[in-house]
Amino acid sequence: MFVDNGRVIGNLIFSGVLERFPKLKVCLVESGLGWIPFYLEALDYQLVENAPKETSFMTMKPSEYFKRNFFASFWFETNLGRGLADIVEALGEDNIMFETDFPHPTCLYPEPLEFLQKSLRGIDKSVQRKLLQDNAARVYNIDLS
Repeated sequence: MFVDNGRVIGNLIFSGVLERFPKLKVCLVESGLGWIPFYLEALDYQLVENAPKETSFMTMKPSEYFKRNFFASFWFETNLGRGLADIVEALGEDNIMFETDFPHPTCLYPEPLEFLQKSLRGIDKSVQRKLLQDNAARVYNIDLS
């Protein structure tokens, strides 16, 4: 699944779609997110290394488009270096959402809170609120009041 999502990220960025539609929101689901920082670093490198003229229309690096237009979700990851905190730092606390994946076979049932406790170690409560609620409400225009 993450390979397909990676392909979509690269295609949207390098095609110019995000340059033409800067308010477009793209959500990546069911692929985790530990792979994304590496992938963005590779896209940034390839932009400069291999195709500077072909991508001269781009006003930002691929990683910057990601932070402006993409939202990624996590659910099962508990072993991400020093935890999810590294990924939050790399991708931005405003670009990550939690998913339970319920009722699929890979969901966290019957113990989603135990997984969350492991994943959220070392993350400030205000950032946890963004990951667990506020970001999804903003992306999907859900009124929380």
